Amino acid sequence: MDIVYIPPQDIDRVWVIAKPYVDDALAYSNRHHHSNHFKNLLKKGKLQLWILWDGKKATTEEKINGVVVSEVIQRSIKKVFHLPIVTGKNRQQWQHLIEKLEDFAKKQGCDLMELVARPGWQKILDKYNYKKTHVVLEKTLEKEKD
Repeated sequence: MDIVYIPPQDIDRVWVIAKPYVDDALAYSNRHHHSNHFKNLLKKGKLQLWILWDGKKATTEEKINGVVVSEVIQRSIKKVFHLPIVTGKNRQQWQHLIEKLEDFAKKQGCDLMELVARPGWQKILDKYNYKKTHVVLEKTLEKEKD
């Protein structure tokens, strides 16, 4: 199992296998974005796409185990490697690959990693020295009636 970075010029070629995973992740995040929004940002190089790939399997469907979407954000003091999407199947086989993302982030000059994730990820990432510093809570606001 490996995590493979997909450069912007290859997004159109791999989007057909990545899109279902992105759509699924967005469905769990209250659909703040449409997957085509992510695709456009990936093609412009503003986001990065990573495929969780098992080259030992026979078919493309078996080989792809998930996707990660990342973003390098320069804040006023720190540079952050933000992961808005980490999703897939067979998580136990690839969760350790977070270390490869950390290496990439360091090469980009990032000061810290940041994930917005479901609560279960805290327990998984504890062993990689991630600490809960914030919680994202949401509430859908009803539109006012005339």
